[in-house]
Amino acid sequence: MKTIKSTILGVIIAGTLGAFTVPALAKDDHDFRIPPGHLPAPGKCRIWYPGTPPGHQPPPGDCRTLSRQVPRGATLIGHDRRWSYAELHDRRFRHDVFDHRGNTSRKEIRGDIKDVHQARRDVREDHGQLQKNVDELHKDRAELRRDIRSGASRKEIAQDRREIRDDMRKVSANKKDLQQSQEKLQAARKELREDSHRR
Repeated sequence: MKTIKSTILGVIIAGTLGAFTVPALAKDDHDFRIPPGHLPAPGKCRIWYPGTPPGHQPPPGDCRTLSRQVPRGATLIGHDRRWSYAELHDRRFRHDVFDHRGNTSRKEIRGDIKDVHQARRDVREDHGQLQKNVDELHKDRAELRRDIRSGASRKEIAQDRREIRDDMRKVSANKKDLQQSQEKLQAARKELREDSHRR
């Protein structure tokens, strides 16, 4: 009986400690550090993807422009502060922080048009690369089927399957690149419309 009571007491204590530990871990999971050498210069910002190596993060740029391009799960980093996805997609917050300015100049409009054209090119290039890798995947799958029907060696079939896995990884990466390019194009178009209306 004494042993049973001790066991029950131990379970209760462990459960109590776990109740305090889990929230702390969850909180720390959202707290990430940016190496000083990767912070943007004063007046600049950069989109930061937590969990992605610093050397693979997007380059710094104009805070106002980037504030419209932050995807879910990413954060906008300034020189001395950061903004969450939720803050940046609160229209009133973004207007107060990034959009509070007077009439838009012709130079800014030209810059917006240039951004739209560049975003369109990126979408076309990413779509073309995706289609190329999808075609390669279909080709390698057809080759695998032929090798299996013709009684190819295990080594040849294993090589075919490795190529297919590599194709699938490329296609997955291409889809992510295309999605990001499409989001940037939408953001660039939106900024051009809003700047044109403020003139």
